[in-house]
Amino acid sequence: MLRGTHTHTWFIVAVALLVALTGAACKSESVVSDSSAQNVSASPANSLPSATQTAGTPPATAPTTAASPDGGNSQSRKIVSNIPATVTAAKPPATPEPDPYPPRPEPTVVMKDGKIVQQWQAPADAANLTNPMKSNPDTAKMGREFYLQVCAACHGKSGQGNGINSNFPKRDGKPLPPTNLTSKVVQANTDGELFWKITNGKSPMPAHRIRLDDEQRWHIVSYIRTLKK
Repeated sequence: MLRGTHTHTWFIVAVALLVALTGAACKSESVVSDSSAQNVSASPANSLPSATQTAGTPPATAPTTAASPDGGNSQSRKIVSNIPATVTAAKPPATPEPDPYPPRPEPTVVMKDGKIVQQWQAPADAANLTNPMKSNPDTAKMGREFYLQVCAACHGKSGQGNGINSNFPKRDGKPLPPTNLTSKVVQANTDGELFWKITNGKSPMPAHRIRLDDEQRWHIVSYIRTLKK
């Protein structure tokens, strides 16, 4: 009876030892496998030599490509960054064509009661009108733009009455040349008188109250003031 019990005890010890050895072997294999997996995942895919790569030959470098405008549907294109840039000097602004005719003679200055007599007299109340655009530093510059649009064809770009259409106006077969705006007679008008004349016109000069608003006409008055000699 004692012998059987002793044999049974050794059998249990042997089984326990076998189980312990088996567990240790499995754990070691697992550690090795995990380490291998980490090494494989840490290595870049392109570090593995291809089947056609020979020893001592460096791996090929992928060409640099740019994204295509269509979102990548077209073939990749190489970026070219060494194209020489050509820089040219800025062109000077175009010189305006000169007026086609010589400047018109200035009207004769006639004095009366200490004032220059106007060949075309505006109403008395027009003389008291003041230019509301006078405080605008750009008024003459803007006035020049409007002047070139509606006045220069007759009065000329420089206001000397020699524009491209200055030979056409006639009355009773006689020429009616535009007035030389740089003359003392024209410049003797007040701002209000000039504004009234631009607004209402006098044949063959058209009235500009329809084509231009009040501010635009006042800007032209400011520009005419720069035409003084």
